Amino acid sequence: MMGALTTAMAHRSAPTTRPKRLRGLLLSLFGSLTLAGCGSTLPSVLYISLGTNADQTIDAQLLEDIRDRLSILETGYQQLEPSVRFQISLYPESKIGGAISRRTTAALGPDLLLVNGDTAIRLYKAGLVDPFPITAEERRRFNPKDLNRLAVPGGGLAGLPLLEQTQLACFNRDRLEEPPKTLDQLLQISASGRPMGLSVDLDNVLWTAGSLGAIPGINRAADGRAPNGEQMQAIVRWLAWLQNASAQQRITFFANQTSTFDAFAAGRLDWIPCQSVSVPRLRKQLGQALGVSSLPSGDGGEPSPLNRLRVLALGHSSSPHGRREALAFSRFGTNPLTQRNLTLGSQTVLPANRFVKVPVQSSKTLEAMVNSSEQGRQVDRLFQLLEADDPRLRIAQGLLNGLVFGERSPGDTAAALVALLLEEER
Repeated sequence: MMGALTTAMAHRSAPTTRPKRLRGLLLSLFGSLTLAGCGSTLPSVLYISLGTNADQTIDAQLLEDIRDRLSILETGYQQLEPSVRFQISLYPESKIGGAISRRTTAALGPDLLLVNGDTAIRLYKAGLVDPFPITAEERRRFNPKDLNRLAVPGGGLAGLPLLEQTQLACFNRDRLEEPPKTLDQLLQISASGRPMGLSVDLDNVLWTAGSLGAIPGINRAADGRAPNGEQMQAIVRWLAWLQNASAQQRITFFANQTSTFDAFAAGRLDWIPCQSVSVPRLRKQLGQALGVSSLPSGDGGEPSPLNRLRVLALGHSSSPHGRREALAFSRFGTNPLTQRNLTLGSQTVLPANRFVKVPVQSSKTLEAMVNSSEQGRQVDRLFQLLEADDPRLRIAQGLLNGLVFGERSPGDTAAALVALLLEEER
């Protein structure tokens, strides 16, 4: 490079009678040598739009948490493609469709979206994301049920599975030596004076249905078949437990998970259900006092947490270069080494690649997350039958609100819920 610079300076001091054509060639050569000799390349930006869940507040702290999590992927990918940089934008999952539609119309849509699987399907139906091409070898990496749910005409996917966020229990170690392992213990501990928090939001309280054996009957109703007598009794028991819990002095039902989270972080609660991705934020506030465990089981079996599969979807208005980078990065993100590094580095998500073994002996948090992932398979069928925007879910939420606040009996609520699920989607 210094030789090129010396040559260029020498020609600059030459007589001005030099032909202009020769000067142009030398300048062109100098520019080429500068780029090649220094090894520099123009930066390439990968635009990623990320959907946030209803229990996440978009603020500087959340953006920092997400950047920390994605930096594991970005740093690894830059070892292969040093010039690539990420530009991230955040949108509430419930509103991301409108935002992406406006940006796509203006040809400013993202190259990639990191969203829940249900959202990717909805965006695909709206023409806002393109099918993700996947080979037979790549299909082997993922759970077949997840792929079936994401499948679109032509053999592609609405999104490529990347990771799983799980539902856990968070507790304050300074106030609880051990978290409740059963629903009965939850009631007993609260009766002893320890404040507990639950959300009336269906997504965040459905885990109790598994603990009380109600999931088989709910799945059957969603599949268009009336539950048998035993299954109906289990649904009534589940709803009766929720109503009983709401009557306990030390158990507070909040309108949503965000309020539950804030009360726990402020020290007003000793135990709550929580999301795995919320653990770093809670740890910053509670330090070593934060404990993490599996959700309580019950007489009906294990809990049925609602875990979230997060997928990478291809933006419809991405440029050809952006599409190539998006595909390359996505496939890098799902290889076993990257998936393992993402899991161990963040300890907030699990790998979507089913061949990656999670070392549960190394972390109680990872152990609880793996347990949650396995327990959550109970509701796979339910959410295969009910899409996230199914209007019946909104009506079911209203039934649950009436139950918790004592306006409906468990029996009446169970009958109304089953009748609702037996209806075809409106």
